[in-house]
Amino acid sequence: MPSVQTAEPFVVKRRGLGTTKTVLYLGTLLFALMVLLTVLCVVVQLIRGDPIRDPLEAIWLSFGGTPLIFAVGLPVLLLVGAVTTIEERREADSDDVLLSIDAAGIHLGGEQRRTIAWPDVHGVCRVERHEVNAEGDEVWEPYLVVLVHDETSLARSSRTWGPSCRWPGTVEILGRPLPYDDLVAAVARYAPDITVTDRGRN
Repeated sequence: MPSVQTAEPFVVKRRGLGTTKTVLYLGTLLFALMVLLTVLCVVVQLIRGDPIRDPLEAIWLSFGGTPLIFAVGLPVLLLVGAVTTIEERREADSDDVLLSIDAAGIHLGGEQRRTIAWPDVHGVCRVERHEVNAEGDEVWEPYLVVLVHDETSLARSSRTWGPSCRWPGTVEILGRPLPYDDLVAAVARYAPDITVTDRGRN
């Protein structure tokens, strides 16, 4: 049975270019660069004593006015992103939580959130499943599986072993995969009798 713990839960959050915060930061940086470019053009033209209209039109009205449209719409997108980020903080960033382990059990995040209480957990494992990606290539993708059956009753296919999710950190662009040893340590902290294994390809 899991031991009683008062430590903070082990949480793995979504990182990389796929998070709302990252997109918000990149959008803010891009908008700042656009403002800086405009200011530099104005300053240079004022120093030269030339009209500032021509270079600004060359920049903002090029490609059918696409840069100008983008510049007008970007602040609105940033505002929406800021509101979304505030809401995420109020919700404890629940959308970005990929995995959480605490005294209650194991919480799998993502699109299909599930919580498996410790009494129902018979083991935790890392397994690689054979799949076909969006490009049509055959690949082996790592998954985290929570075993809800005894070892002796496990079927051959890992898809029937219990709730699973993609191995945290392997989906996001520039994401950092969860180190296997960190998972082992987290499970041992709350449920030392639960075994964590790496079962390779299945």
